[in-house]
Amino acid sequence: MVVQESLVAMAAADVRRLIVTGALAPGARVHEPPLAEQLEISRPPLREALRILESEGLLKQTPRRGYRVVEMTERDVEEIYSLRRALEMFALDVLVADYDSTVFDPLDEVMTRMRAAAADNDHPAVVQCNIDFHLGVVAATGHSRLLDAYRTLMGQMQVSMAANLATEAKSAGDLAHGCERHERLLDSLRSGDRERIVKDFEEHGERDYLNRPGTE
Repeated sequence: MVVQESLVAMAAADVRRLIVTGALAPGARVHEPPLAEQLEISRPPLREALRILESEGLLKQTPRRGYRVVEMTERDVEEIYSLRRALEMFALDVLVADYDSTVFDPLDEVMTRMRAAAADNDHPAVVQCNIDFHLGVVAATGHSRLLDAYRTLMGQMQVSMAANLATEAKSAGDLAHGCERHERLLDSLRSGDRERIVKDFEEHGERDYLNRPGTE
């Protein structure tokens, strides 16, 4: 049972990575036999993994036609980014109300991984570190239901974040700018200055929103 669950989790991570990197493009049909062969697993754990990704909003199942990668509309993206902002602002209010700078220590490890991934031009790894950073901020609140809601939203946001970073890499020549922006966020969090923290996170979120897929 434990082995099966582990296989499902690994398969979900592998397929999620294929979606984020564009190897499985929006609207693409998921063909189970070749995908199972590619991932070197049997089809039962793969099917369970696909159900997980459907629950995360990355795949959509059509009767008798299997799964396809979701194609996000402009409305979908607007809802995702606006809800992300609301949840993050609530998280910041919780953190500042009972301030303890030590809760941000786990973010140092995330930033170390992000800088290394950027130096290697490892786009998927930078995307994951980006997600881990923001999840880490919300996790620092100790608010389990907030974290659950935010984690679900971030699953849907992964494709948008990946596209943003791809655009940034092409225009800036590397992924270092994303690291610098997150380092500034971490410095703000450790300052304990509510006005500065909220301002920096709002600017960060606004930048991501304006550079989302489908915008100039």
